[in-house]
Amino acid sequence: MADVSAFAALIHDGLFDPSPSESILRVKDAVAKELTALDSTARVKRTDYFNHTFAPDFVMTWPDASSRRVYLRMAYDLDALVDDVALIDSTDPLIFGLTPAESVEAKPHVDEVIGDSDAMFTEPAALERLIDRKKDDSTANMLSNALAQGGRGSFVGDEAVELADVVQRGFVAAAEVESGGTAEAVQTISNRLQGQQAWRMNRVLQAVWEGSEGSLSTFPGKADVSGRLNTESLSYLVKYMRTDDRDFWRRVGRGLTLADLESLDFAAAQANIESLIQANLDVIPARATVVKPDPLGLDEPAAGARFGWNKRGSHITFEAPKLFAVLGSAKTDLRDVDEEAAAAVSVDAFIDRARSTDLVEVTIHSGPDHISVKNDEGAISTERLRGVSATFGGSAEVAQAIAGSRTGRVTVDLPERSGTGKTQSKVRMADLLMTTIPLVVDVPDDVCEGIEEFLQYEVDNGQPQLDMFALEAGEARDGMPMLLSGNPADDLPPFLALEAFTEDVTEINGDSPASD
Repeated sequence: MADVSAFAALIHDGLFDPSPSESILRVKDAVAKELTALDSTARVKRTDYFNHTFAPDFVMTWPDASSRRVYLRMAYDLDALVDDVALIDSTDPLIFGLTPAESVEAKPHVDEVIGDSDAMFTEPAALERLIDRKKDDSTANMLSNALAQGGRGSFVGDEAVELADVVQRGFVAAAEVESGGTAEAVQTISNRLQGQQAWRMNRVLQAVWEGSEGSLSTFPGKADVSGRLNTESLSYLVKYMRTDDRDFWRRVGRGLTLADLESLDFAAAQANIESLIQANLDVIPARATVVKPDPLGLDEPAAGARFGWNKRGSHITFEAPKLFAVLGSAKTDLRDVDEEAAAAVSVDAFIDRARSTDLVEVTIHSGPDHISVKNDEGAISTERLRGVSATFGGSAEVAQAIAGSRTGRVTVDLPERSGTGKTQSKVRMADLLMTTIPLVVDVPDDVCEGIEEFLQYEVDNGQPQLDMFALEAGEARDGMPMLLSGNPADDLPPFLALEAFTEDVTEINGDSPASD
């Protein structure tokens, strides 16, 4: 096999070093490297012991505070090996036979000793084959982590890669809602991994099955009926899966929320998380965003990518050249975002920004006087805004607007550079961003086009788009018109009719219409 890891050869050479102390040093160094290659998320700590009956040679620990003791064993003397394995008092040791051929011969005898426990027996060549497989098998990285933390039974010769074959076939079968291959994978995973590791991997299999429109009642395993991939399983998936297959990420992310994304470790799995987000733009909701200029271009997306996703503090952010947008499930979630002083925008500047936006309502003001321009039957003509602003006889600015998006209306506050989904709306994150960003900051045409292209998504077939304008338009109640808020007490006084125009215009002295 080309480009192999050669850990077995390093360990073999170390064993035959004529200097005992140098031999131990070389062997332990090679084993430590192999364990790290098996699972890079583990911290491999050496002890001062070597081939000791009771004391481990290594202790592997993980960020979740779990740990596993590793015992190196010579496999030349079968009786001594079996006796030593029987004396290890750890509940789930990883026993590492240093010589492959002798370890394979010892397997049936070791299995008798560890058969009823969570112990794992392996040897360098078996793990090396699995490590080398990780380059080409998207599921092998998940399996390597699961084996390091919770493998059970013997893995010698080709047994580790044979398990990887079963797991890979299982994921393919789950994507095709084929019960035979999925059932084989579920059962094998349950037999060869300890409880928590088996549950996590089988939960990901179930997510692929459900994401491929497989019925939960027909899933060939013990199903998690919570209805969605929980944060632990999602974190495990994005950290250890190795694939850029959009269909895969779409299958497992159909119930994705901002809260789920906020729980993920971007530093450890940014590429996978971005793939997950991009594949599920049609389902991820967001109610609020604040756009922040980044004039120095700091913290831009990775080189070669103009747009991307990130996490700043506890918030998910959309990243674009010279700006980023902080996202929240509600406006109150963004209270900790630093406020920056910004002014309202002149009517002419607003009209230029809004040339591709469906405006539902715009508040124009000059000093304490405000005029609200609204059209219940469609988008407002931007030229009409110029005509209304001229009634002030001086400079006029726009502080607030309500704009239509693909999935609902968005209240845009220009001084705050924020966008908030209206109460009745189920606005998607992508639509919130595409509606808000062009209105609150000056964006070059090429960047604006790039944002729109990056955030475009397809709606699932058979899911008709709702007429959000119709949903948000109210019915009359108790003789009073229900406007956008849906609550008569929150609405404005009756609108003044402007002859020859379909827009309603209200002139108010004092506060502008309240936003959500």
